[in-house]
Amino acid sequence: MKTLIKTCLLVITFLFPSAVISFAQNEPAQRIIYDFSFQRDTNDVASKSKDQYALDIFKDHSKFVSFTKLKQDMYLDSMTKAIEAQGGLQNIRSINITKSNMGTGGIYEIYKFDDGKIRFQQKFLREIYGYEEDMTKLNWTVTENTEKYGQYNCQLAKVNYGGRNWNALFTTDVPVNNGPYKFSGLPGLIVKMWDDKNHCVFELAEIKNIQDGNSSIPAAQIVGKKEFQKVEENTKLQIKNIASNMTPTSGSTATIRVFKDQNGNEITPEQAQRRRAEAEKKNNNRLELN
Repeated sequence: MKTLIKTCLLVITFLFPSAVISFAQNEPAQRIIYDFSFQRDTNDVASKSKDQYALDIFKDHSKFVSFTKLKQDMYLDSMTKAIEAQGGLQNIRSINITKSNMGTGGIYEIYKFDDGKIRFQQKFLREIYGYEEDMTKLNWTVTENTEKYGQYNCQLAKVNYGGRNWNALFTTDVPVNNGPYKFSGLPGLIVKMWDDKNHCVFELAEIKNIQDGNSSIPAAQIVGKKEFQKVEENTKLQIKNIASNMTPTSGSTATIRVFKDQNGNEITPEQAQRRRAEAEKKNNNRLELN
């Protein structure tokens, strides 16, 4: 069992070394929370998932990040502290940390700056990669259509980005030139944003002030957007190989992983692999289509 724990922790350390080496720079922020609905299978309306994202606004930049990523960072931080408390990885006997439901949100971070430029970053295995984009080039069309969204007086704007036609309700009642995902540039806060197929919907859930926002921007290897996408695809293949190599070899007495179906019944690694492949086929939608 001790060997099993070390094996799993080594994989975690390999995949998420930032849990050991990164330090948060906490400062007050205005946190704007969005509910996000996303249809993962373009052919199945029932495939919609729901997650929450936070837009943290600091004095010189803002950060858009999923609650999935925030929970993951907290879990890895707890894991790191537990390892350190037991004298390092080589001395681990047991770790009792409750892993809550992480959600299905993205694990990227988007940093937005006052000049309208953004930096999109994500960790792939042992490296953080990122690309920069000038969002001032968005060609917003502000219409004459107005409507009420909750307590806010809103106006409708439209824009084409990432292969989607987007609609945005913004309000000057909240004087924040910002919004969900990469979007900004309207004279007020975007409170709702959706594409014309209704596959992607961001809706304002809450606005509050926090005292412990992480304003740090991790160093990253900046590449072009197409190169970033290549790194992402290559990483998916590497992670698949890592997972397959954790399957017990002939004569091994240690069970590295037990696969179960949605009803809790044990299934073979081969069955689990087939089900993952089927799930990937249905996960055929992307927030950005080009």
